[in-house]
Amino acid sequence: MKEKFTEEEVKEIRKIQPYLEEGEEVLIVARQSRIRPGGSITTPNIIFATNRKLIIRNPSMLGLRESVEVIPYKEITAIHLQKGIFSSQVRITAPGLTTELGRFFHLTKDGVAGIPAIPKDKAVKLVNIVKERMKRIKSEGKTEISPLDELKKLKELLDIGAITPQEYEEKKRKLLRKI
Repeated sequence: MKEKFTEEEVKEIRKIQPYLEEGEEVLIVARQSRIRPGGSITTPNIIFATNRKLIIRNPSMLGLRESVEVIPYKEITAIHLQKGIFSSQVRITAPGLTTELGRFFHLTKDGVAGIPAIPKDKAVKLVNIVKERMKRIKSEGKTEISPLDELKKLKELLDIGAITPQEYEEKKRKLLRKI
């Protein structure tokens, strides 16, 4: 899913290197448009989607200063794409989004942050990456117990007298059907 980067994008990735963890890789770089509505002519925001988090770099004062915001995927509760005529807006919902983030986003009172003027193709890819990562994190949180592990636990319950031999046999038959 990682795309090839332009020379300019590689330079931008170097600027956020201190925010990357070992083994973390940048999957996409989306720069806010300089000319489209909501963009910034001199210092557009840049969004980096890595395999672990979103990083938003906001250069200011003609690039002399910058702010960087890091949002791990596990903190993002929703991401939406609003397509416009010339560009798109990416809308992120995450607990703890504050007015401090207003320098990066157009913040609404319901805690949803929007980053306007993202090129449509990049915005679509960005949203898809974040959704896929959110889904992966959600599925990693669910640990399925195998029928064999359940059977071992049942035997332990029988051995300590927590269930009767009849209960054990009944549950064992159900588990063995799953195998």
